[in-house]
Amino acid sequence: MSRIIKLKADQAKVQDDMESLLATADAEGRDLTETEAKTFEDLKAQDDKLSASLKVEEDLQHRRAAAARPAASLPGAAGHVPAQPAEKLEAGQQFARITMALVNGNMDRRAAADWAENAWGTQAGQIVANLEQSEQTKGGLLVDETHSTDFIDLLRPRVVVRGMGATVLPIPTGNLTMKRKTSGTSATYTGERQPINLTGATVGTMKLSAKKLTALVPITNQLIRRASTSVERMVRDDLLGSVALKEDQQFIRGVGSDLAPAGLVNLAATGNKIAATDLSGITDAAERVQAVRNDLSRLRLRVINANVPMARCGYIISPTTKEFLENLTDGNGNKAFPEIREGRIGSYPYSMTTSVPSNLGADGDESEIIFADFAEVLIGDTYVTTIASSDQASYHDGTEWRSAFQTDETLIRIITEHDLGTRHDVAIAVLQQVAWKP
Repeated sequence: MSRIIKLKADQAKVQDDMESLLATADAEGRDLTETEAKTFEDLKAQDDKLSASLKVEEDLQHRRAAAARPAASLPGAAGHVPAQPAEKLEAGQQFARITMALVNGNMDRRAAADWAENAWGTQAGQIVANLEQSEQTKGGLLVDETHSTDFIDLLRPRVVVRGMGATVLPIPTGNLTMKRKTSGTSATYTGERQPINLTGATVGTMKLSAKKLTALVPITNQLIRRASTSVERMVRDDLLGSVALKEDQQFIRGVGSDLAPAGLVNLAATGNKIAATDLSGITDAAERVQAVRNDLSRLRLRVINANVPMARCGYIISPTTKEFLENLTDGNGNKAFPEIREGRIGSYPYSMTTSVPSNLGADGDESEIIFADFAEVLIGDTYVTTIASSDQASYHDGTEWRSAFQTDETLIRIITEHDLGTRHDVAIAVLQQVAWKP
């Protein structure tokens, strides 16, 4: 381990001990005891000494870099030695490396930094050594904004609301309040020198407040100990898949609370939720096609007639609905929606996801179709990600409880923070009671 990395890791440990002393006294509502105060002063002196040593090492590093010359110009050099290009990592790969290092270091920054440097070099070790302790998650470490952003941006093609073009806003403080127009307009014709009158525009507020999304990802220890590019990709994709699945479900049908975002179905204006036509009594193929077209037209008109900009419109549907539309034919056997294989329904793109259920309704055979101008849908991201891990914890795999220790796995916990809102609730429309089956 380089001296700089070791000094930073040592300093982080000293500062953690100082914070622990203060936190204990604060939790008990008292000042530091005489013994604690002396310990704090000793730690403070150690911190000052480490800061001074770190400054000397960093200054020396800068001086060496400034004095460096190409190998070919040095006395006795046989020839030119080309510079080695810096390793170019794929998106999210550094995030996976940070996770693997923390797991292999048992969430200890010094051990994790040592492991990262041995596996990938000094720069990787420094990145891990500079991680900060999470104040909200015991034992968790914060991944800096650069690498968190890299990871979160990869969610776009995996989460249909992001993939359809929802507007992403940074909310570094965790909260954002903005004005939104709820009805009316503010434009009017006026004559020369005449005052501009208000024309019935109603303005409200929309608040994005960061909600915590927690994902648990079990990964075998045998896999995570191997520092290879293919393993890093697998770890990255496993982390992404777990976060994306839950985010997709919440962003589409989440009820919304102080702890979780409301989804599109519940953000849509009440008047924009309409029932689909019951096709069970329609046997004529042409009539069935026309009924489906009419339903989709009614759905779109709910948004169009609300004077929404229609900047990035599209559908979100279930796999069952997609199969139905793809196989629907008219009376002559022609495909009613041949363009669906090109990713469109009519002239608008669509995304398919199992996060739109097909088992709704009393008989469990109904689904929903969402149509929206996704430019009006807002995702607030803090771009803060917290990582914690345990090889002792248990988790439920959907069928039974499993022990990470017994299965030789490590359970990785990823926490991200975000919220979902809309500038206009009429920019979202939902076709409900869709009992269309292929």
